[in-house]
Amino acid sequence: MKSIVFIPILILLALLNSCQIIDKPEEVPSFIYVESFDFQSSTSQGSSSNKITDVWVYVDDNLAGMWELPATIPLHHKGSHKVSLYPGIKKNGASGYRVIYPFYTSHEANMELIQDSIIPINPSIQYKSGLSIWVEDFEDPGIKLFNHSTSDTSMIVVSNPPYTDLIEGNSGAIFMDADNFSSEMRTNELNFNNFPKQLDIPAYIEFDYKCNHEFYIGLLHKDNSVPSYQQMPLVTFYPTDDDNGISQWNKTYVYISDGTNFFPAATDFDLYIQVLNSDAEDGIEIFFDNIKVIYNQ
Repeated sequence: MKSIVFIPILILLALLNSCQIIDKPEEVPSFIYVESFDFQSSTSQGSSSNKITDVWVYVDDNLAGMWELPATIPLHHKGSHKVSLYPGIKKNGASGYRVIYPFYTSHEANMELIQDSIIPINPSIQYKSGLSIWVEDFEDPGIKLFNHSTSDTSMIVVSNPPYTDLIEGNSGAIFMDADNFSSEMRTNELNFNNFPKQLDIPAYIEFDYKCNHEFYIGLLHKDNSVPSYQQMPLVTFYPTDDDNGISQWNKTYVYISDGTNFFPAATDFDLYIQVLNSDAEDGIEIFFDNIKVIYNQ
């Protein structure tokens, strides 16, 4: 027969009290709400177009977390604190590669956090100072992207009318039919030779685009051992068609340092956009706007 164990009442009460201490409920958090960032560029910096997808939150300079916008954010703090909001992007357009965009300022505020209350914040940001910003927005005469000798079609400037879905004034466009095999546009900028060659030092290409055919963005590089530019693809972009087969505008941020860091001996850098029509398709349309190349001076 099993023996019966009696636990003295004082010991039982002590055990219950210790459980209450261990299982002490967490304090109710304070909340902030961030819908979006208000980003404004100056006239010399080109368009204010952006695709800020996330907010990185720091409280008293300690990371609280990252949230996709819009977001109601719980903070396990109360009372007066410094809250810093950093704009986040999808690096190279990849959902799994979310980072703070290093060229935007942060929004900082000393605020009173109140438990179980939501405080809305409307963060305003701009570009940091001291940046080199190259802009092609297709509003000035001529195009800063040059047709390579292997191309059988060129980028042209289009406007509204007849194109009614352009996002800001004029756009650059590449049109190809079955008779066209290749379009390659290149920059020719001496300042791009100053691209950083370390992976952890940022340089980005920003641009708006829409397309019904894939295209490539890549890096051109050469050094004293090679007489002409060598190509290195950075990112492939695929059609931006919606469920109805209509191309929609998108924006991306391409990390140039993913390429330049492989070529520490390079003396010259430039960039290229390439479209290949290997299947002889008709009706290829690729539009660009607000192309920027940004790095620290």
